[in-house]
Amino acid sequence: MEKKEEPGKGGIINNFYAPVGRIVNNYGTINENHYGQESQQRDYYTDEEVARALANIVGKGKPIDTKGKWAGALWLLRWECNYPAKAQDFCERISQLPLPEGLEFPCEYENIRKASTLSFLNDDARQMDKVRYSKHDEQEFFQMRGVALALEKELKKCKETGD
Repeated sequence: MEKKEEPGKGGIINNFYAPVGRIVNNYGTINENHYGQESQQRDYYTDEEVARALANIVGKGKPIDTKGKWAGALWLLRWECNYPAKAQDFCERISQLPLPEGLEFPCEYENIRKASTLSFLNDDARQMDKVRYSKHDEQEFFQMRGVALALEKELKKCKETGD
């Protein structure tokens, strides 16, 4: 852990390094995408809020209606809540959430392993207008985009209403 004087702050802050592209300090999490832009993490979501939001979008007729679409949740949660970017670590993190028993489509590593390596997942899912994808990945992009946007909406709803 590195301690340094923060100019103009009059004191010492503690910086520690999180996954690549993120620096966490006493003032919050700073995410840096590959465009070189920094954006302050928007909201803090509890495990319970994330679990409720996910439960609301998983199942037949919902955004996550196959196991492979969990990669869209990985994409948003990676950027919004600092969840692991590696598929196996992400699924392990999801397994720690208080999700309802018997979730119709559980998060499983083998089902998102390939999709989790798509290059556009390295772009900040909270800035969809800046995400670039190849023509080859277009179908996957629109599937993951739909999941990410639905999850973002549910997270905000859970934060506002407690549902």
